[in-house]
Amino acid sequence: MEEGALGYGLSEEVLRRAEARGLPVRVIPSYRDYPFPFRPWPELLTWGKRRLFLIRYSGRFFRPCPGTVRYLCCGYRIFHFGEGCPLDCSYCILQAYLNRPGLKLWGNLWEEGWPELEEALRKARASGRILRVGTGEFADSLALEPLCGVAEELSRRFVEVEAPAMLELKTKVALTGGFLERLPKSPRIILAWSMNSFRMSEEEERGAAPLEERLRSAARAAERGLSVAFHFDPLILFPETVEAYLEVVDRIFAAVPSERIVWISLGTLRHLPELKEIAEERFPKTRIYTGEFVTGLDGKRRYFRPLRVEVYRRIYARIREHSPEVCVYLCMESPEVWRKALGFSPIERGGLPRMLDEAARRVCGI
Repeated sequence: MEEGALGYGLSEEVLRRAEARGLPVRVIPSYRDYPFPFRPWPELLTWGKRRLFLIRYSGRFFRPCPGTVRYLCCGYRIFHFGEGCPLDCSYCILQAYLNRPGLKLWGNLWEEGWPELEEALRKARASGRILRVGTGEFADSLALEPLCGVAEELSRRFVEVEAPAMLELKTKVALTGGFLERLPKSPRIILAWSMNSFRMSEEEERGAAPLEERLRSAARAAERGLSVAFHFDPLILFPETVEAYLEVVDRIFAAVPSERIVWISLGTLRHLPELKEIAEERFPKTRIYTGEFVTGLDGKRRYFRPLRVEVYRRIYARIREHSPEVCVYLCMESPEVWRKALGFSPIERGGLPRMLDEAARRVCGI
Protein backbone atom coordinates (compact mmCIF):
# COMPACT_ATOMS: atom_id res chain seq x y z
CA MET A 1 0.00 0.00 0.00
CA GLU A 2 1.21 3.46 -0.90
CA GLU A 3 1.65 5.81 2.02
CA GLY A 4 -0.54 8.27 0.14
CA ALA A 5 -3.40 5.75 0.01
CA LEU A 6 -3.53 5.22 3.77
CA GLY A 7 -6.70 6.28 5.54
CA TYR A 8 -9.03 6.15 2.54
CA GLY A 9 -12.18 4.06 2.71
CA LEU A 10 -11.34 1.41 0.12
CA SER A 11 -7.80 1.10 1.44
CA GLU A 12 -9.07 0.44 4.94
CA GLU A 13 -11.60 -2.12 3.67
CA VAL A 14 -8.95 -4.02 1.71
CA LEU A 15 -6.60 -3.97 4.70
CA ARG A 16 -9.33 -5.37 6.94
CA ARG A 17 -10.14 -8.18 4.54
CA ALA A 18 -6.48 -8.96 3.83
CA GLU A 19 -5.62 -9.22 7.52
CA ALA A 20 -8.64 -11.48 8.10
CA ARG A 21 -7.18 -13.82 5.46
CA GLY A 22 -3.66 -13.68 6.84
CA LEU A 23 -2.27 -11.95 3.78
CA PRO A 24 0.97 -10.00 4.23
CA VAL A 25 0.68 -6.21 3.93
CA ARG A 26 3.53 -3.79 3.29
CA VAL A 27 3.44 0.01 3.20
CA ILE A 28 5.62 1.55 0.47
CA PRO A 29 6.48 5.20 -0.36
CA SER A 30 4.89 4.99 -3.83
CA TYR A 31 4.05 2.58 -6.63
CA ARG A 32 5.93 4.73 -9.13
CA ASP A 33 9.20 4.29 -7.21
CA TYR A 34 8.66 0.64 -6.28
CA PRO A 35 11.78 -1.50 -6.96
CA PHE A 36 10.29 -3.97 -9.42
CA PRO A 37 12.42 -7.06 -10.15
CA PHE A 38 14.75 -6.74 -13.11
CA ARG A 39 13.09 -9.29 -15.39
CA PRO A 40 11.75 -9.45 -18.97
CA TRP A 41 8.27 -8.00 -19.31
CA PRO A 42 6.49 -11.37 -19.74
CA GLU A 43 8.00 -12.57 -16.46
CA LEU A 44 7.07 -9.33 -14.72
CA LEU A 45 3.46 -9.79 -15.83
CA THR A 46 3.34 -13.19 -14.16
CA TRP A 47 5.05 -11.79 -11.05
CA GLY A 48 2.46 -9.01 -10.88
CA LYS A 49 -0.50 -11.39 -10.94
CA ARG A 50 0.29 -12.24 -7.30
CA ARG A 51 0.71 -8.70 -5.98
CA LEU A 52 -1.96 -6.12 -5.27
CA PHE A 53 -1.07 -2.44 -4.97
CA LEU A 54 -3.34 0.07 -3.20
CA ILE A 55 -2.70 3.44 -4.84
CA ARG A 56 -3.97 6.99 -4.50
CA TYR A 57 -5.17 7.65 -8.03
CA SER A 58 -4.92 11.14 -9.48
CA GLY A 59 -6.59 10.66 -12.87
CA ARG A 60 -10.21 10.64 -14.04
CA PHE A 61 -12.32 7.90 -12.48
CA PHE A 62 -15.33 8.37 -14.76
CA ARG A 63 -14.48 8.43 -18.45
CA PRO A 64 -15.62 7.33 -21.92
CA CYS A 65 -14.63 3.88 -23.17
CA PRO A 66 -11.44 4.35 -25.24
CA GLY A 67 -12.93 2.49 -28.22
CA THR A 68 -10.82 2.44 -31.36
CA VAL A 69 -10.60 4.61 -34.45
CA ARG A 70 -12.45 3.87 -37.71
CA TYR A 71 -14.87 1.36 -36.12
CA LEU A 72 -18.32 1.77 -34.52
CA CYS A 73 -18.26 2.37 -30.76
CA CYS A 74 -21.16 1.90 -28.34
CA GLY A 75 -20.92 5.04 -26.19
CA TYR A 76 -20.05 3.12 -23.04
CA ARG A 77 -18.81 4.92 -19.91
CA ILE A 78 -16.25 3.48 -17.49
CA PHE A 79 -16.05 3.80 -13.72
CA HIS A 80 -12.33 3.19 -13.37
CA PHE A 81 -11.78 1.41 -10.04
CA GLY A 82 -8.42 -0.23 -10.78
CA GLU A 83 -6.22 -1.97 -13.33
CA GLY A 84 -5.07 -5.51 -13.94
CA CYS A 85 -6.65 -8.90 -13.41
CA PRO A 86 -5.68 -11.96 -11.32
CA LEU A 87 -7.11 -14.20 -14.05
CA ASP A 88 -4.68 -15.03 -16.83
CA CYS A 89 -6.14 -15.33 -20.33
CA SER A 90 -3.71 -15.90 -23.18
CA TYR A 91 -5.48 -13.32 -25.38
CA CYS A 92 -5.78 -10.55 -22.77
CA ILE A 93 -4.93 -7.21 -24.34
CA LEU A 94 -3.81 -5.81 -20.97
CA GLN A 95 -0.59 -7.80 -21.38
CA ALA A 96 0.46 -5.30 -24.05
CA TYR A 97 -1.71 -2.33 -23.06
CA LEU A 98 -0.56 -1.70 -19.49
CA ASN A 99 3.10 -0.82 -19.00
CA ARG A 100 3.59 -1.51 -15.28
CA PRO A 101 3.02 -4.84 -13.52
CA GLY A 102 0.80 -5.70 -10.58
CA LEU A 103 -2.89 -5.57 -9.72
CA LYS A 104 -3.96 -2.06 -8.78
CA LEU A 105 -6.91 -0.67 -6.82
CA TRP A 106 -7.49 3.02 -6.20
CA GLY A 107 -7.63 3.54 -2.44
CA ASN A 108 -9.37 6.92 -2.85
CA LEU A 109 -12.15 5.49 -5.05
CA TRP A 110 -15.06 6.43 -2.80
CA GLU A 111 -13.82 9.81 -1.59
CA GLU A 112 -12.64 11.17 -4.96
CA GLY A 113 -14.00 8.78 -7.60
CA TRP A 114 -17.60 8.25 -6.59
CA PRO A 115 -18.47 11.98 -6.68
CA GLU A 116 -17.58 12.03 -10.40
CA LEU A 117 -20.01 9.20 -11.15
CA GLU A 118 -22.65 10.54 -8.79
CA GLU A 119 -22.60 13.88 -10.62
CA ALA A 120 -23.00 12.09 -13.97
CA LEU A 121 -25.99 10.16 -12.60
CA ARG A 122 -27.64 13.35 -11.42
CA LYS A 123 -27.11 14.97 -14.83
CA ALA A 124 -28.65 11.90 -16.48
CA ARG A 125 -31.67 12.18 -14.19
CA ALA A 126 -32.08 15.85 -15.08
CA SER A 127 -31.68 15.32 -18.83
CA GLY A 128 -33.46 11.97 -19.13
CA ARG A 129 -30.60 10.59 -21.24
CA ILE A 130 -29.61 6.99 -20.54
CA LEU A 131 -26.21 6.41 -19.00
CA ARG A 132 -24.57 3.04 -19.56
CA VAL A 133 -21.74 2.45 -17.08
CA GLY A 134 -19.36 -0.47 -16.61
CA THR A 135 -16.26 -1.36 -14.62
CA GLY A 136 -14.82 -4.21 -16.70
CA GLU A 137 -12.62 -2.39 -19.21
CA PHE A 138 -9.24 -2.45 -17.44
CA ALA A 139 -10.03 -5.14 -14.84
CA ASP A 140 -12.45 -7.98 -14.25
CA SER A 141 -15.38 -6.45 -12.37
CA LEU A 142 -15.60 -9.25 -9.78
CA ALA A 143 -12.29 -11.14 -9.67
CA LEU A 144 -11.00 -9.10 -6.70
CA GLU A 145 -14.41 -8.67 -5.08
CA PRO A 146 -13.64 -10.89 -2.03
CA LEU A 147 -10.75 -8.54 -1.19
CA CYS A 148 -12.35 -5.18 -1.95
CA GLY A 149 -16.17 -5.30 -2.08
CA VAL A 150 -16.21 -2.61 -4.79
CA ALA A 151 -18.98 -4.13 -6.92
CA GLU A 152 -21.29 -4.63 -3.95
CA GLU A 153 -20.82 -1.10 -2.60
CA LEU A 154 -21.00 0.47 -6.06
CA SER A 155 -24.23 -1.38 -6.89
CA ARG A 156 -25.86 -0.16 -3.69
CA ARG A 157 -24.83 3.46 -4.27
CA PHE A 158 -25.75 3.29 -7.95
CA VAL A 159 -29.32 2.16 -7.28
CA GLU A 160 -29.82 4.72 -4.51
CA VAL A 161 -29.33 7.53 -7.04
CA GLU A 162 -32.50 7.23 -9.09
CA ALA A 163 -31.52 7.91 -12.68
CA PRO A 164 -32.00 6.47 -16.18
CA ALA A 165 -28.78 4.53 -15.85
CA MET A 166 -27.54 0.94 -15.74
CA LEU A 167 -24.39 -0.58 -14.26
CA GLU A 168 -22.75 -3.53 -16.01
CA LEU A 169 -20.40 -5.77 -14.05
CA LYS A 170 -18.45 -7.87 -16.54
CA THR A 171 -16.61 -10.96 -15.32
CA LYS A 172 -15.33 -14.49 -15.93
CA VAL A 173 -15.81 -15.69 -12.35
CA ALA A 174 -18.68 -17.54 -10.69
CA LEU A 175 -20.84 -15.93 -8.02
CA THR A 176 -19.93 -17.29 -4.59
CA GLY A 177 -19.96 -16.39 -0.91
CA GLY A 178 -23.43 -14.86 -0.83
CA PHE A 179 -22.38 -12.02 -3.16
CA LEU A 180 -25.52 -12.20 -5.28
CA GLU A 181 -27.79 -12.11 -2.22
CA ARG A 182 -26.13 -8.89 -1.03
CA LEU A 183 -26.75 -7.04 -4.28
CA PRO A 184 -29.84 -4.84 -4.62
CA LYS A 185 -32.64 -6.59 -6.52
CA SER A 186 -32.61 -4.13 -9.36
CA PRO A 187 -32.77 -4.79 -13.12
CA ARG A 188 -30.56 -1.70 -13.50
CA ILE A 189 -27.68 -3.91 -12.31
CA ILE A 190 -26.44 -6.09 -15.18
CA LEU A 191 -24.24 -9.07 -14.41
CA ALA A 192 -22.37 -9.86 -17.61
CA TRP A 193 -20.19 -12.83 -18.44
CA SER A 194 -17.44 -13.05 -21.01
CA MET A 195 -18.00 -16.29 -22.90
CA ASN A 196 -15.95 -18.51 -25.15
CA SER A 197 -16.21 -22.05 -26.40
CA PHE A 198 -15.83 -24.82 -23.82
CA ARG A 199 -12.47 -25.76 -25.26
CA MET A 200 -11.06 -22.23 -25.42
CA SER A 201 -12.29 -21.50 -21.92
CA GLU A 202 -10.44 -24.52 -20.57
CA GLU A 203 -7.24 -24.01 -22.58
CA GLU A 204 -6.87 -20.22 -22.83
CA GLU A 205 -8.62 -18.71 -19.77
CA ARG A 206 -6.40 -19.64 -16.84
CA GLY A 207 -8.06 -19.04 -13.47
CA ALA A 208 -11.50 -18.23 -14.91
CA ALA A 209 -14.59 -20.15 -13.84
CA PRO A 210 -15.65 -23.02 -16.12
CA LEU A 211 -18.44 -22.09 -18.52
CA GLU A 212 -20.89 -24.31 -16.66
CA GLU A 213 -20.35 -22.28 -13.49
CA ARG A 214 -20.75 -18.99 -15.37
CA LEU A 215 -24.04 -20.23 -16.82
CA ARG A 216 -25.30 -21.33 -13.40
CA SER A 217 -24.37 -17.94 -11.97
CA ALA A 218 -26.19 -16.17 -14.79
CA ALA A 219 -29.29 -18.26 -14.17
CA ARG A 220 -29.22 -17.37 -10.46
CA ALA A 221 -28.81 -13.67 -11.24
CA ALA A 222 -31.78 -13.72 -13.59
CA GLU A 223 -33.91 -15.55 -11.02
CA ARG A 224 -33.08 -12.87 -8.45
CA GLY A 225 -34.36 -10.13 -10.74
CA LEU A 226 -31.11 -8.72 -12.05
CA SER A 227 -30.41 -8.26 -15.74
CA VAL A 228 -27.88 -10.44 -17.55
CA ALA A 229 -25.60 -9.99 -20.56
CA PHE A 230 -23.06 -12.07 -22.45
CA HIS A 231 -19.97 -11.09 -24.41
CA PHE A 232 -18.36 -13.40 -26.97
CA ASP A 233 -15.18 -11.39 -27.28
CA PRO A 234 -12.87 -12.70 -28.50
CA LEU A 235 -14.29 -15.33 -30.78
CA ILE A 236 -11.27 -17.47 -31.70
CA LEU A 237 -11.43 -18.98 -35.18
CA PHE A 238 -8.37 -21.21 -34.95
CA PRO A 239 -8.05 -23.87 -33.67
CA GLU A 240 -11.73 -23.51 -32.71
CA THR A 241 -14.73 -23.85 -35.02
CA VAL A 242 -17.98 -21.91 -35.34
CA GLU A 243 -20.01 -24.94 -34.24
CA ALA A 244 -18.35 -24.81 -30.83
CA TYR A 245 -19.75 -21.33 -30.27
CA LEU A 246 -23.22 -22.28 -31.50
CA GLU A 247 -23.30 -24.89 -28.75
CA VAL A 248 -22.61 -22.21 -26.14
CA VAL A 249 -25.36 -19.99 -27.55
CA ASP A 250 -27.81 -22.87 -27.15
CA ARG A 251 -26.66 -23.40 -23.56
CA ILE A 252 -27.15 -19.72 -22.73
CA PHE A 253 -30.79 -19.72 -23.79
CA ALA A 254 -31.38 -23.01 -22.01
CA ALA A 255 -30.09 -21.47 -18.77
CA VAL A 256 -31.42 -17.90 -18.87
CA PRO A 257 -34.85 -16.58 -19.97
CA SER A 258 -34.37 -14.39 -23.03
CA GLU A 259 -36.40 -11.57 -21.48
CA ARG A 260 -33.68 -11.13 -18.82
CA ILE A 261 -30.83 -10.81 -21.38
CA VAL A 262 -30.07 -7.17 -22.17
CA TRP A 263 -27.57 -7.79 -24.94
CA ILE A 264 -25.06 -10.20 -26.44
CA SER A 265 -21.93 -8.80 -28.06
CA LEU A 266 -19.74 -10.47 -30.67
CA GLY A 267 -16.13 -9.66 -31.45
CA THR A 268 -13.36 -11.71 -33.03
CA LEU A 269 -9.79 -11.98 -31.78
CA ARG A 270 -7.81 -8.82 -32.48
CA HIS A 271 -4.56 -7.77 -30.91
CA LEU A 272 -1.80 -5.23 -30.83
CA PRO A 273 1.17 -6.52 -32.88
CA GLU A 274 3.38 -6.82 -29.78
CA LEU A 275 0.85 -8.98 -27.92
CA LYS A 276 1.65 -12.09 -29.97
CA GLU A 277 5.25 -12.28 -28.79
CA ILE A 278 4.35 -11.55 -25.15
CA ALA A 279 1.53 -14.07 -25.04
CA GLU A 280 3.39 -16.88 -26.77
CA GLU A 281 6.25 -16.54 -24.29
CA ARG A 282 3.87 -16.64 -21.33
CA PHE A 283 1.66 -19.37 -22.82
CA PRO A 284 3.93 -21.72 -24.80
CA LYS A 285 1.09 -24.13 -25.61
CA THR A 286 -1.29 -21.57 -27.08
CA ARG A 287 -2.06 -21.83 -30.80
CA ILE A 288 -4.53 -18.98 -31.15
CA TYR A 289 -1.99 -16.63 -32.76
CA THR A 290 -1.08 -19.07 -35.54
CA GLY A 291 -4.11 -18.15 -37.64
CA GLU A 292 -3.87 -15.73 -40.53
CA PHE A 293 -4.24 -12.06 -39.61
CA VAL A 294 -4.21 -8.73 -41.42
CA THR A 295 -3.64 -5.26 -40.04
CA GLY A 296 -6.91 -3.42 -39.46
CA LEU A 297 -7.67 0.27 -39.77
CA ASP A 298 -6.83 0.72 -36.07
CA GLY A 299 -3.42 -0.93 -36.38
CA LYS A 300 -4.53 -4.13 -34.63
CA ARG A 301 -4.13 -7.56 -36.17
CA ARG A 302 -7.47 -9.10 -37.21
CA TYR A 303 -8.87 -12.08 -39.05
CA PHE A 304 -9.70 -11.57 -42.72
CA ARG A 305 -13.04 -9.83 -43.15
CA PRO A 306 -14.83 -12.77 -44.86
CA LEU A 307 -13.95 -15.01 -41.90
CA ARG A 308 -15.28 -12.47 -39.42
CA VAL A 309 -18.46 -11.93 -41.39
CA GLU A 310 -19.20 -15.64 -41.61
CA VAL A 311 -18.80 -16.35 -37.89
CA TYR A 312 -20.91 -13.32 -36.96
CA ARG A 313 -23.60 -14.29 -39.47
CA ARG A 314 -23.95 -17.84 -38.17
CA ILE A 315 -23.94 -16.93 -34.47
CA TYR A 316 -26.42 -14.11 -35.05
CA ALA A 317 -28.73 -16.48 -36.91
CA ARG A 318 -28.59 -18.98 -34.03
CA ILE A 319 -29.37 -16.27 -31.48
CA ARG A 320 -32.36 -15.19 -33.56
CA GLU A 321 -33.64 -18.75 -33.59
CA HIS A 322 -33.88 -18.48 -29.81
CA SER A 323 -35.04 -14.88 -29.53
CA PRO A 324 -36.13 -12.21 -32.02
CA GLU A 325 -35.72 -9.45 -29.43
CA VAL A 326 -32.39 -9.82 -27.63
CA CYS A 327 -30.07 -7.02 -28.70
CA VAL A 328 -27.00 -8.30 -30.56
CA TYR A 329 -24.14 -6.02 -31.48
CA LEU A 330 -20.66 -6.26 -32.94
CA CYS A 331 -17.70 -4.91 -31.04
CA MET A 332 -15.42 -2.59 -33.01
CA GLU A 333 -16.50 -3.45 -36.53
CA SER A 334 -17.26 -1.29 -39.56
CA PRO A 335 -20.76 -0.59 -40.94
CA GLU A 336 -19.89 -2.79 -43.93
CA VAL A 337 -19.23 -5.80 -41.69
CA TRP A 338 -22.47 -5.15 -39.81
CA ARG A 339 -24.45 -5.04 -43.03
CA LYS A 340 -22.95 -8.22 -44.47
CA ALA A 341 -23.12 -10.21 -41.23
CA LEU A 342 -26.32 -9.00 -39.56
CA GLY A 343 -28.19 -7.55 -42.53
CA PHE A 344 -28.24 -3.96 -41.28
CA SER A 345 -26.00 -1.15 -40.08
CA PRO A 346 -26.58 0.58 -36.72
CA ILE A 347 -26.84 3.87 -38.59
CA GLU A 348 -30.09 2.60 -40.11
CA ARG A 349 -31.48 2.18 -36.57
CA GLY A 350 -30.35 5.47 -35.14
CA GLY A 351 -26.83 4.40 -34.22
CA LEU A 352 -25.34 1.78 -31.92
CA PRO A 353 -25.75 3.84 -28.72
CA ARG A 354 -29.46 4.20 -29.43
CA MET A 355 -29.81 0.45 -30.04
CA LEU A 356 -28.25 -0.27 -26.64
CA ASP A 357 -30.30 2.42 -24.92
CA GLU A 358 -33.49 0.83 -26.25
CA ALA A 359 -32.34 -2.59 -24.99
CA ALA A 360 -31.68 -1.07 -21.57
CA ARG A 361 -35.18 0.45 -21.51
CA ARG A 362 -36.78 -2.84 -22.47
CA VAL A 363 -34.95 -5.15 -20.03
CA CYS A 364 -33.70 -2.88 -17.24
CA GLY A 365 -36.92 -0.90 -16.91
CA ILE A 366 -35.18 2.43 -17.42
